[in-house]
Amino acid sequence: MRTLYSVRLEGLAANPAAPADLLLLILERAEPRMRNALLRREGVPDAVYEAAARHPDPRTRRLVATTGHAPVSVRARLADDPDPVVRRAVAAAPEHREPAKPLPGDVLARLAADPDAQVRDALCDNAALPAGVRAALAADPDAKVRLGALWTWPEPPDEVVDAALGDPDPAVRRLAMRLACHRRPEFAAPLLASGPAFAVASTVPLDAGQARELCRDPRPETRAAAAANPHLPPDLVEVLAADPEPAVRLAVSLRPELTEEQRAAIDYHVGPDDRLRPPEWFWARLDDIGLMRRYATSAHVGLRRFAAHSPHLPADLVARLAADDDFAVRLLLSEHHPDPPGELLLAMALESPYFTSLDRIGHPNFPRAGLARLAGSADATARALALRDPALTAGLAERLSRDPDASVRAAAARDERLPVPRLLELLDDPDAAGGAARNPGLPEAAMKRILYDVAII
Repeated sequence: MRTLYSVRLEGLAANPAAPADLLLLILERAEPRMRNALLRREGVPDAVYEAAARHPDPRTRRLVATTGHAPVSVRARLADDPDPVVRRAVAAAPEHREPAKPLPGDVLARLAADPDAQVRDALCDNAALPAGVRAALAADPDAKVRLGALWTWPEPPDEVVDAALGDPDPAVRRLAMRLACHRRPEFAAPLLASGPAFAVASTVPLDAGQARELCRDPRPETRAAAAANPHLPPDLVEVLAADPEPAVRLAVSLRPELTEEQRAAIDYHVGPDDRLRPPEWFWARLDDIGLMRRYATSAHVGLRRFAAHSPHLPADLVARLAADDDFAVRLLLSEHHPDPPGELLLAMALESPYFTSLDRIGHPNFPRAGLARLAGSADATARALALRDPALTAGLAERLSRDPDASVRAAAARDERLPVPRLLELLDDPDAAGGAARNPGLPEAAMKRILYDVAII
């Protein structure tokens, strides 16, 4: 049960100015939820991570393993933890957005030889694996691990794929055939026959007979997949362009070789809330600037949405898509491009109804200067963003700490410009107490009082 006391303690655990000795008390004596708040944040002293890695509760040690903020030396030692759940967490990629320092190669090799198959399987998702470790996983005794290794290997060597073609496990063989079919078209027929045709119909090389059969399939999802296949003959593209199913016509309209005139002649529709997933082949061509340019400048909103997924877009295309009339184009660009315009990020934070709209307010391009103008906005999100302006006055921060909206008060409570008397008052506001306890300006005496109130000291 969350009480005012526990909310304060959870906030203090996340306070970057809290002294190490107080954090060690929270680590040792507080309930597990508080340790979660403490260990997942940035700025935790190394001594706290060291103590957490020795904690008797494996859940706590797992937290150290999953955060990319912990020193790599500490995470590496946990690769030998007696609990396989902890080792599994070490093997997997850390759970935070910024890339963590990779584990040393010898540690990764030990994890690849771990006696627990789930640990080896978790390692497959680690993007920092050397080729030798990936090869060991692809030859693992456990079929699930072999499948995971092959599935997550960005570009498995031909010899690894060819070896998997003879794997005793049918799922591994099928995946190997999918990876090899562009070199060996003879695998198209068994792939189409061994499972749902729509699962592979968009990518496998097709001969004329296979293409005709897919285009006559009674299931619209199969015809739509075939319509996205780059190997589809032109005459069948024309047939599917007049298909009675809207999803099939839409898939045809998104083919890269069509002219703008040919696209315009197809009866397709893309609504503001329609979610379009690019075909499988598209992901390997995100760095094809010629293709991205054609997509970004197309009248087809679906192609512009596809282009907005590319992190390689040059500045002129970024500027063009940032001004696109389609909201989804702008949102996708703000989420996927490493260098989005600051004005776009601000607009998405203010306009998007989606939770992810605030994910990138920490991006270096997110504007800060001038945000104080939003303090009088009718929108609570805008008023909270005003607190990010470095020129915001202490008086305005205090005014926002009395805002009728709980989310604005909570944001204001974390602002270091708040006068200490007001900050101490906010410790009694159930909606803002957590933010006040996180505030680096909180006096150490108040921090100790929080621990005293929950009998930690």
